[in-house]
Amino acid sequence: CHLDTPLRPYLDRAFRFIQTEGVYAVIFCGGFTQKKTAPGVSEAGLMREYTKADQFRFNVFTEDDSYTTLENIKKASEIIRHKLCIVDGRITIFCESTRSANVVMLARHFMGDLVDSIDDITVETASWERADPFKQVKNLIYNKLAITYPWLGLAERERRKRLRRSEHI
Repeated sequence: CHLDTPLRPYLDRAFRFIQTEGVYAVIFCGGFTQKKTAPGVSEAGLMREYTKADQFRFNVFTEDDSYTTLENIKKASEIIRHKLCIVDGRITIFCESTRSANVVMLARHFMGDLVDSIDDITVETASWERADPFKQVKNLIYNKLAITYPWLGLAERERRKRLRRSEHI
């Protein structure tokens, strides 16, 4: 929720994509993850404002109630399913590079039926986080278990953890 130096090149890349690729719709996802240091600023709202998406002639959605990668993808798929009609059958997702495997797995699960082929779901990445990339292996496994065995309540548990964390950042 801060426009620090590593995040700007990623958002600039997303902005160039929006400008040049004939986009039909953009969905910005991400909650209020840094309530202490960025009160009232959601990840989705920050990205929407920075990319100036409202100046273009396409559908723009802001989903700011998601706090995990799983929620971002799931809620984006719900917006696509209920509010949009995919024109060219392609979905492009922008994410932090260490999360790309996780994003691909979740996108195939939640969005696979929205495209003709899973090859129509692509991921554009950039690297701005400084955490150990190996941490994402745990998240990949955790999310696979969460979507395979929803009755375990893993997604809800992770959401509660992230909400508590957001109060202190």
